[in-house]
Amino acid sequence: MLKTYSRRQLSPYTSPIQIAEVGAARAVSVDGSNWEIQHLVAGNFNQPGTASGGKNAPRYTLVATVQGGEVASRPRFGALDTEDVTSAIDELIAAVINAELPFTAIDRFEYWLLDEAEQKPLALLRSCVSAEEMASETEELSAWRVRPEWLAMPAAQLKIEDSDTESGQYVPPVNHRLQKLVEERAGAYPRAEWYERGTEPGEDFPPCLVSESWTRAEDHDLCQRYIRRLAPRLLMLQGLSRDVRQRLEQAAAENAIDVGRFYALYPEIIDEKLMTSLRVEAKLRLAASSAPV
Repeated sequence: MLKTYSRRQLSPYTSPIQIAEVGAARAVSVDGSNWEIQHLVAGNFNQPGTASGGKNAPRYTLVATVQGGEVASRPRFGALDTEDVTSAIDELIAAVINAELPFTAIDRFEYWLLDEAEQKPLALLRSCVSAEEMASETEELSAWRVRPEWLAMPAAQLKIEDSDTESGQYVPPVNHRLQKLVEERAGAYPRAEWYERGTEPGEDFPPCLVSESWTRAEDHDLCQRYIRRLAPRLLMLQGLSRDVRQRLEQAAAENAIDVGRFYALYPEIIDEKLMTSLRVEAKLRLAASSAPV
């Protein structure tokens, strides 16, 4: 039976990952256009898709890819070279080519780093799809004595331009500086807590997954620069308010190519005219960059 859902890639947040499962096979995508078809490796034919990447996570192997509707298969041997596996792979390929995206997000259990002074959610570290997975992750975190730490998306993957005052001199990337600010605000002995979204009275979680409330103007500006650059990816989040989504759409206008890449996974559009113009701009810029000189 086909099962579809999405969950966020965190530590750092990069995007929600779209997942379709049939038995022990699954298809995964971060943009809705390019898919990896994977199958559990021998010895892991149990509970596919329940772990989030820890040491107890089931292990998958790549068996095919789908890019722009084109399928490319990989060689399969032994336990993976059977009619049942082939049938599951074929079903997944047909499903993702015709998928209605984005899939529903189900990772409602969230592990938040806390502000030292107020003991309120400061930055999202992990998420889970079930209480059982949460218990497993908690046990793993305790066993390994993992220090709660928020990670910004690295500058190598998310370049943020220097401001006018920074130009011409070396300053660490905005990403790194914001990560250090969050670390300082969490304190010398950082704490994190699990929450089940939708069950907390008067929920007050940062919608962009890191607090935007900063006392110093320069810290607030640093945070906003990071969020503006991340906006095309944040727009893939489900459950954003209309005001937040509209603000992120306007910020995303600075990075049209990313909007074009991730648009298929936007669950809602506030300004259709703006988004259409950005997608056209993205196509033109990509065409120009690939044109022969």
